[in-house]
Amino acid sequence: MPGPHDRIIGDAAKAALGPLHFRRKGRSRTWMADHGWWVTVVEFQPSAWSKGSYLNVAAHWLWSDTGHLSFDFGGRVAEHVEYLSDPQFVSAVASMAASAAKEAEALCEKFTSLSVTAEILLGEARRRGGQGPGHPGWMTYHAGVASGLAGRGREAAEMFARIRDSEAPPGSILHPAAERMAQLAYDPLELKRAVLCLIETQREALRLPPRDQVSFQGLQQAGGGGL
Repeated sequence: MPGPHDRIIGDAAKAALGPLHFRRKGRSRTWMADHGWWVTVVEFQPSAWSKGSYLNVAAHWLWSDTGHLSFDFGGRVAEHVEYLSDPQFVSAVASMAASAAKEAEALCEKFTSLSVTAEILLGEARRRGGQGPGHPGWMTYHAGVASGLAGRGREAAEMFARIRDSEAPPGSILHPAAERMAQLAYDPLELKRAVLCLIETQREALRLPPRDQVSFQGLQQAGGGGL
């Protein structure tokens, strides 16, 4: 049952994130801001041991095709703050929510277009060797998709080949996804069509509005032509 600390978190999040067009995911502690082909995710993560919250802020690429949210770029922003009393927690969570808003704005300033996003993700994938939040290799996959959408077929093919040549764990959806995209790496228009289908499926899974009700920013120009 929700306690006073949950109400305090909800009020603070609404005050800090509402002006940035965040919407709460149901009655959870997760808030999302919709950018068409990606979302900013803010999670006031609970602890299994005590009342309170951690803070996670990240970008989630909507071509992920997983049916759930993941922290694709970003992660832990603040460690656990324990609820001790209403006055103490109100102050602590207000500061935490302000940090979430600042970090969310920084992500929006970072990922201003597909070409910029591709450049950033390629750099991260090469630096980390594919390691990132979640399953190893997803950073490489996202770099490949972004590169393909930005018309950088050679780099996209390089990223997908890295995944194909790595060992696939049992039940992995990453390798089949990369194999499919590898076949489209040098065909930006077909790759864009495939990615838009993935985005629509993921938007539906996350209960976001259909894509004809949102702005897709740089994605509308990716690969040439309009869809």
